[in-house]
Amino acid sequence: TCALPISRSRHPDAVNRPLADDADWAQSVQLTLRCDEGYELAVHEPFVRTRAAGYRRLVEAGRGSWFGAFLGERLVAQLGLFATDRNLARFQGVETDPGFRRQGLAGGLVQHASEYGFRELGAQTLVMVAEPDYVAIDLYHAVGFAGTENQLQVTRRPPEEN
Repeated sequence: TCALPISRSRHPDAVNRPLADDADWAQSVQLTLRCDEGYELAVHEPFVRTRAAGYRRLVEAGRGSWFGAFLGERLVAQLGLFATDRNLARFQGVETDPGFRRQGLAGGLVQHASEYGFRELGAQTLVMVAEPDYVAIDLYHAVGFAGTENQLQVTRRPPEEN
């Protein structure tokens, strides 16, 4: 059995809920763009829109949900949770608006999505993947996740770059 991660702090005014309509998904794209610094907007924005459309298709197909933490009508944090074929559910795209970080928004959202994953997706295990030196790993540990495996990635340069 799996225990739910426990969020040690939640933002008292945040409403955590699935994205519901075109306006929510448009806010999702804008939030990602605010979080992704250093990319050329003309190239990055179409990529972000296409990825969000893919996540939305997964939601519409019943494979999971995309959640937002809203302060009033403003989306300030988001993440997705999607089922796999082995009683697993994996988090995707955990982001908090740079102006709203360290306020318990992402932690509360992880808790909310975790409850959904166990209850609605039938997950027995929730999976988070994060860079070991990236700030998000601290959030995941703070809400109760523990490192269990390492994931490695290797990229091979095309022959003309060697």
